[in-house]
Amino acid sequence: MTQNILIAVKNQQQNNKLKKILTSHGFQVMAVVDDAYSVLRMLQSKEINVSLIDNDLQGLNGVQLAQIIANENLGPVVLISQHQIDTGASLPKSVFGVLLKPITEYQLINTLSLSLNQYKNQKELEKEVALLKDTLESRKLIEKAKGILMTKQGITEDAAYNKLRKSSMEKRIPMRKVAEAIVLMEDI
Repeated sequence: MTQNILIAVKNQQQNNKLKKILTSHGFQVMAVVDDAYSVLRMLQSKEINVSLIDNDLQGLNGVQLAQIIANENLGPVVLISQHQIDTGASLPKSVFGVLLKPITEYQLINTLSLSLNQYKNQKELEKEVALLKDTLESRKLIEKAKGILMTKQGITEDAAYNKLRKSSMEKRIPMRKVAEAIVLMEDI
């Protein structure tokens, strides 16, 4: 699958060099820009898989720009810098790699490949966490609804659960929805 890249470097000669390397390795360069605001416009309007951003851009530095990209969830960033960048706790979560100039072809390709892979893994983990949170919330609601049924109707926990399940099947709605309705009725 072709990966779409955005290049944001002030130096036109370096832009051309990066574009040539990337296209020779099967990457699709979707945009080449030289300022931070153009980066944001491109990321919001085009499908970009990874952004290659110089830390010394006009408007905002690369770390500041990466923070905005992280806040807006616009994809992974690989920063390019003349000097070492502090990779401590303050580095935005969108930064998946740092390249120091001069950039070699293999450093560039390996860093981009690793960044894309790590970003994919992060997104999969985020989906899994969201699913687990939803499952936990459903279980909490079902437990609360069971408690309400047990108290109001004087039935056992198993009977309350069976009542929820039976109602869910009869109405063809998830147990969570039945539990939400019972909890809402209790709160009124």
